[in-house]
Amino acid sequence: MNAPIRSGIQSMVVLLAGSLVACTAQQEQAPAVDLEAEAQAIRDVSSAWLEHVTARDLEELTGLFAESAVFFDENEPATEGLAAIRADIESEWAENPDFTVTWSTISVDVADSGDMAWERGQWEFDPDGAGEAEGTYGEYVTVYRKMGGAWKAVADIGSVTKPEEEAEEEVIE
Repeated sequence: MNAPIRSGIQSMVVLLAGSLVACTAQQEQAPAVDLEAEAQAIRDVSSAWLEHVTARDLEELTGLFAESAVFFDENEPATEGLAAIRADIESEWAENPDFTVTWSTISVDVADSGDMAWERGQWEFDPDGAGEAEGTYGEYVTVYRKMGGAWKAVADIGSVTKPEEEAEEEVIE
């Protein structure tokens, strides 16, 4: 191989090696996602969600959801999009003006990328608060996406569960 070609190939190899080193250095310098801080941020959003529901503050509540969010209720078709979710919440609040609801987070898992997370928890709902109607309780999963620096709910699903005593009675009968 003649000297000019060899010199050109050597220059390209050095250039490629330098580029790889630069790219690797940039990747190493990228800040790592603080998964614990992001998990706490999800817990904070969940707490704010409950506060807004308790206060019946629809504006603040719907600000926690992505425009394309999807909510799933048992035995109901999915509610898709922020406008439909808002209408569903308004209807639920009108049907049950004295309702009480609580929930608590069981776990939060944040993707290593720091832009997706899911929360699992337990909830209790009483349609008439201190009235005579029987309340229900169950578990839920909410999926969040980080959008514009803020966590937004993109999907929410809950299921009704039975008390342990009821489940044991069914097995015994």
